[in-house]
Amino acid sequence: MSYSRVTYSAPVEATGICYRVLIWEDGLLPEEALASLRTQRAELLAAMRDAGLKGSRGKLAALTAELKELNKRSIEAPLAALPAQPDFFARAHQAGAVWSREAGVQAFCIAPGHAVILLRPTGEEGIDSTLSRLTSATPDITWCSTPLIEAISDAEAAEIASDYRNSVDREEESDNEDTSAAPFHHITVLRNEAVSALQAAPGRILVDATLGGGGHSELMLERGAEVWGIDQDPTARKAARRRLAAYGDRLHVLAGNFRNAAQMLQEAGAPLADGLLADIGISSPQVDCAERGFSFNADGPLDMRMNPSAPQSAADLVNNATEEELADILHRYGEERAARAIARRIVQERSKAPLTTTKQLADLIGSVLPRKGKQHPATRSFQALRIAVNDELGALEDLLHSAMGMLKSGGRFAVITFHSLEDRAVKHFFEQITRPEIDRPEWPAPRPNPDCTARLITRKPIIPGEAELAANPRARSAKLRVVEKL
Repeated sequence: MSYSRVTYSAPVEATGICYRVLIWEDGLLPEEALASLRTQRAELLAAMRDAGLKGSRGKLAALTAELKELNKRSIEAPLAALPAQPDFFARAHQAGAVWSREAGVQAFCIAPGHAVILLRPTGEEGIDSTLSRLTSATPDITWCSTPLIEAISDAEAAEIASDYRNSVDREEESDNEDTSAAPFHHITVLRNEAVSALQAAPGRILVDATLGGGGHSELMLERGAEVWGIDQDPTARKAARRRLAAYGDRLHVLAGNFRNAAQMLQEAGAPLADGLLADIGISSPQVDCAERGFSFNADGPLDMRMNPSAPQSAADLVNNATEEELADILHRYGEERAARAIARRIVQERSKAPLTTTKQLADLIGSVLPRKGKQHPATRSFQALRIAVNDELGALEDLLHSAMGMLKSGGRFAVITFHSLEDRAVKHFFEQITRPEIDRPEWPAPRPNPDCTARLITRKPIIPGEAELAANPRARSAKLRVVEKL
């Protein structure tokens, strides 16, 4: 059978009897075929009992093989041929959360309309009562009344669990993503506010242009929407796929920079969206992973690329740009008042040896700017270099000017920003496209604004509340602005 989503797989214990249980949602298979199957199964089971009582091992083995073939032909093959059942994955997500914590569950897999559980009953509980308890964890799904239950050896259980793990690994690595990076742990900012602004609901198509670890997309999917997620960071894409696997074909993941979102969605055959979200800036896993070179809190290579395959790193920029170019970058993107002094010092030091690590650069900047208060003197310069390396403001401008073309009439565009440069760009653009009229001193009267394509949903930006700030101090500078296409 071909499994489309593996949700959980634990090490297989070598104690007791293990069962492979195939269950499916009631109504997926024709009742006439099931009635015929029950009759054939009953006849085969009776023949197997007779062979067992007579000690006919050869006959018993042949009948067992015949029963397995009947199950595959009548149940497993039709289920494997089912098209995607998007809402089933969302409903089964609750069951998966319970099964993954349940004692005795060795592994399970959720596929379109059905699931397979490797189950080892614990204590005095039998297989039937254990299975009944597990399936009752999903009141939204009416499971079939006659599941396929097969006793298997520990070796078979380990092999099946391994197949499950390999299946999800193949899916996650299908676009040759790097799987060696650390886990992607990120606290999503303004999660409820952003998703509510996009009115996530069944039947709505939403684009998460900055997929990240999948926090916003998860809530969109939980509320029934279909999501197209975009991210240029392979580690983020892998984490999101793993986190959101249970939602099946309601999630589509695209690799690339959100500045090219319109082209990517068109090439992928995506329809116009009901909502578009962009959570601009850097994620916690990128900051906290020293190997990515975004932060001076731990020493690492001077990299800062959100897309690891991008041609220019921060080290390339720092060691090759002219003094004037460096000063301009630090002043423009970091609003650093000591930009010229820092640029001059960088050029002096790199003439002796290239600057290759975050600690080298942070210490150099610290020698130019003595520390005052809590903020590290290198904070603004690191921000500026990161923005320049990834052309973040250019990418944001490209996204802003293409956003309306990705939306249906009435579709909403929500943007979360984290520093004043981003927020000013978003605020100015939103004012430009929501102003019905424009006026100039030399005109006798205001004229219609040809760029007016949307209306403001948020007159003032939405900011995190006290509870969110207490849980995630990094959210303190976040601002959410929303418009709706006319």
